Amino acid sequence: MAINAKKIRRVRQERDRVDIVIGHAARVVLQEPRMRKRVAIVGSGPTALFALQTLITCSQSLNIVIFESAEVAGKGTPYQRGINAPTMLSNIPSIEIPSLPTTLVEWLSSQSNGYLTEAGIPREEISDRAFYPRVVIGDYFRAQFDELIVRGTAARHAIEVRENCTVSDVIPVGPAFDIEIEGGAPRESFDYVIVATGHSFAQHPETSPGYFDAPWPATALETISSGKIGILGTSLSAIDAVVTLAASFGRFNRKGDGNLVYTGQGTDNRLHITMMSRKGLLPEADFYFPIPYEQPKICTAAVVEERIILGSSGLLDDVFDLFKAELAMADPDYAERIKLDELTADTFAAAYYGVRDRREPFEWAATNLTEAKRNYASKHTVAWRYAILITHEIIESAVSYFTADDLARFNRSFKGVFADDYATVPHLSIERLLALHRAGYLEIVALGDRADVSAEGLDRGARVTCEFGAMVFDTFIDATGQKVLSADDLPFAALKDAGLISPALTVTPRGGRLRTGGISVDDQCRPLVAGVRPVRRLYTPAVSYLLHKRPFVQGITSAAELGETVASSIIADLARPLRSRKARRSRQKQDPAPAAAKEFT
Repeated sequence: MAINAKKIRRVRQERDRVDIVIGHAARVVLQEPRMRKRVAIVGSGPTALFALQTLITCSQSLNIVIFESAEVAGKGTPYQRGINAPTMLSNIPSIEIPSLPTTLVEWLSSQSNGYLTEAGIPREEISDRAFYPRVVIGDYFRAQFDELIVRGTAARHAIEVRENCTVSDVIPVGPAFDIEIEGGAPRESFDYVIVATGHSFAQHPETSPGYFDAPWPATALETISSGKIGILGTSLSAIDAVVTLAASFGRFNRKGDGNLVYTGQGTDNRLHITMMSRKGLLPEADFYFPIPYEQPKICTAAVVEERIILGSSGLLDDVFDLFKAELAMADPDYAERIKLDELTADTFAAAYYGVRDRREPFEWAATNLTEAKRNYASKHTVAWRYAILITHEIIESAVSYFTADDLARFNRSFKGVFADDYATVPHLSIERLLALHRAGYLEIVALGDRADVSAEGLDRGARVTCEFGAMVFDTFIDATGQKVLSADDLPFAALKDAGLISPALTVTPRGGRLRTGGISVDDQCRPLVAGVRPVRRLYTPAVSYLLHKRPFVQGITSAAELGETVASSIIADLARPLRSRKARRSRQKQDPAPAAAKEFT
């Protein structure tokens, strides 16, 4: 790790001394290591980073061990070099990254000219509204990670980072947990465990010749030969895959008039990329809006919470009515243009996408990009876009209370509106797509509601069959992003065997329970035994297991919220009076719950 070893040793020497006052004299003794509560953090990406930042504020000295399976800790899968190509852009600017020891702008400004040149960042263009390569964000996170370790050690915490260290199981033992490591190392006991494994992608995405079930790692894409390439998806993940491939077979250059052009290279350049999605639409370019968010006037968190208390029946429609009223108040002209008063939660998406549906995708993207740049220059906010943006997290708070039918309705169309609005992409990403299209290397296809992808009968690649026919590709890449994982997918068998992990369930209209994927957790990300009782000292803020009920819990801001939530819960648990802990144990003796699960609740 790139940490000042001498500084760490000096701070550790001070950390391990405790002043004990006896009368008027003081003597120095070594603090017993076993007196410290031990906290294991599995994973070291953004969620772990923000959890660490909160944990080191604990007044009790902690022993924190961070396990990272990758070679470099402190970055996270979406920002690791090798997994991401230098051309892949993050879609969050510095101003939106939650507080860390140093802001991204401050950190970039302190970097050498050589580093900035290699990253393609002109020093004079460093801005809190600019977007930067994912690998640069990763370097920034690593620097913050190192600084938090120094600060945590100075605050009398023992912090250890283990890189190239894969946790194979988390084993409940009495009131604690043993961590088992691949390779046969002795188990270690911890009082608290945070499973912060973040995004989950296979290390080898090419599952058959020419068939990739993910666009990561980028090094795998760089081995693809020129030819007909199909990419499923049109979000930033798919755009990153397109740009990575394009960089292998040509170059982007900005002309004197400011336009970006793409020039193919090589004598055997047969590159042709087809992006595919249900609607065949490109995402919006990032739009200007004030930060921090303004608060909604009608569809507020308090009002939605009050409605949730009344029960699940009709919840989606009632929340949509609040959203509709907010949107109409924010932008009456837009409301009239799309006939908002006639729309429902099931029909709103069609009206929202209506303008794009009626225009050629790249023509619309060029117009939208021009508008977005103009609004940035004038600092103008489009009211209807901003209203959707500031309500998306409030709407999400109701999702876990939807009935199974309403959840299906929400996922079918309404959810996509919010994802489209908050997941806008950097202007440079749109410029690159336009340049590739103008050069004849890129097209986009709408697959419709029914499409099938198969590699059967092909030596390589895949066949995509949709409503209008079939397309055969030499290479196929599924770039639809992080998949929702279920409780069965959790790699820690001992937790499941002990009954501490339960699948998330959704209420049916008749009062039954339907499994909808993911893990059942409470608002502190503690697993719920049988979907009811939280497991103390175990936390699962792993994004891929939360997406079923928290569909917008992606990105750095969500990671910060999750990390701070679980760390604050640990600190609060440590501060609980001893009497309340004894009372809890007394109640548990009278509880008929299974012993394996009862030990931890």
